[in-house]
Amino acid sequence: MKDFFNALTPSDWLQFWGIISSLAVSIIAIIISLFTMRQNSKMIEESSRPVIGIYGQSINPGAPSFYLVVKNFGSSLATITKFETDFDFTDCYEFDTDRNFITEFVNTSIAPGQSRICRLDYQKINRPITFDIEYKSSTKTYSETMIIDIKSGVALLTGKNCTKGNELHSISYTLQEMLQKNL
Repeated sequence: MKDFFNALTPSDWLQFWGIISSLAVSIIAIIISLFTMRQNSKMIEESSRPVIGIYGQSINPGAPSFYLVVKNFGSSLATITKFETDFDFTDCYEFDTDRNFITEFVNTSIAPGQSRICRLDYQKINRPITFDIEYKSSTKTYSETMIIDIKSGVALLTGKNCTKGNELHSISYTLQEMLQKNL
């Protein structure tokens, strides 16, 4: 073997080191490509996954109403497989019932941009709530624990216009404004 290396000409050595350096560059390029593909795959998944958000929302269509909203802010369908809280909502609904509607979020499918709402008595929510949820897309399951004060910022003071005699005019302009804001 020693004689073999001694018998190599400078041209042979140049070719040998050229092959070694080409091999090293090729291996490095393959590693970089694999790393880039993995990063691209994560970015694509993050941009196309479902993202479930939970929040409280107050509206006043003449009488104040408070809702728990579960919304899919993501880009693909979410199916909720687990929806648990550390708060008993049974006595918090705006009407008398023995059902706990919050537990019925399980097995609900929510399309991108779609939400599910549940009307609650604002006065009976007395602390931040921990939500432990699990939901799945067509390929992956996501699990999240959120501590949310669903009353935070929802009962801010807002004014209403008095429209004596111009109710239809006010309704028309309000609907047009809402439509334009959603464009």
